[in-house]
Amino acid sequence: MTANRKEYAMAYYQAHKEQLREYQRAYQRKKRSSKMPNPWLLDTRVDYKTPTREDFKAIPEIRSSYNKEYYAANRERIRAQQRQRRLDDKRKAKQRAYYAENRDRILEQQKKYHSKKTKEKKMSKTFLGRLKLKFKSLFK
Repeated sequence: MTANRKEYAMAYYQAHKEQLREYQRAYQRKKRSSKMPNPWLLDTRVDYKTPTREDFKAIPEIRSSYNKEYYAANRERIRAQQRQRRLDDKRKAKQRAYYAENRDRILEQQKKYHSKKTKEKKMSKTFLGRLKLKFKSLFK
């Protein structure tokens, strides 16, 4: 069977030819009939009542969701938070741009500051180091 698929397919088709044709005919009939409009819509014997204002008012109003109610109750506070968020985002964008422009200088300052702090920390562990730091702080 796996060696000669083409012959197997031809034999299967010959054996089931009539069933396949009938299936295709049924499919085409179904396809054609689905294109026809609903006969009930075109039937003039049926008189549809035109809806009135009362009919529309009789439809129950959909209760708004919890989120909508919450927003309506806290609208001013939420808007103030949104305003603050936009201002913060703008400020942070400026900070990021400034850091990107001056990155090298800022990193150099940080390195200098951290080395100074570690040096002071080491010096504060000995008596002479503490004395030296005391004199430095007096004559600044």
